[in-house]
Amino acid sequence: MTCDIPLLSDSRPWRRWQHCLATATPEEGLMAINFSPTVGQVLQCHFGQFGGSGEQSSGHSDFNRRIPPEMVKNRLVIVLNGRLSRQSCIVVPLSRSHDPSKSCTGVHVEVASDAICPLDYFTPCRRWAKADCIHTVSNRRLHLPTDAKGAVKWVVDSALVRRIQRAAIKALNASALLVPIGEQALHIDARQPLEPLS
Repeated sequence: MTCDIPLLSDSRPWRRWQHCLATATPEEGLMAINFSPTVGQVLQCHFGQFGGSGEQSSGHSDFNRRIPPEMVKNRLVIVLNGRLSRQSCIVVPLSRSHDPSKSCTGVHVEVASDAICPLDYFTPCRRWAKADCIHTVSNRRLHLPTDAKGAVKWVVDSALVRRIQRAAIKALNASALLVPIGEQALHIDARQPLEPLS
């Protein structure tokens, strides 16, 4: 990793290296976001590259490695909450892999190929928002996607965001909180106590 950051007032090499680590992203040349992203904004998230699987033939797991179906690699995500804190966001990862059973149960939402503009490294195609894999991630893992002109700020349609939010609620096994579509879906007053179950 190279670092073009000035040495600041402390010229000790290890301090400079430590400062570089604090401001670098998982991929050199990419700048981590320094703002609170909008709900529905498309970002790239580096979930990490892990060597090998944590699943072992002995039946034991190596918890220092990725264990399927945990997310891995640099991928597109859609922001569900960009104001959770100044250091993190809740995101839903996107994947080109289609799992019919997950889409039938409503926890994977189709994202049409034209829902996201063409980007470097991500060709337009049908993707799936994996609401059963929502993550709270550090902003240092997040960066703006790019095209030939530079960084791209893209926000998906609000109707798609609502479908993903509903899918996330289903994934949390909280479907009872949802009002059927067409009856002011997702308009839940959290301040009002729920009616007691009979």
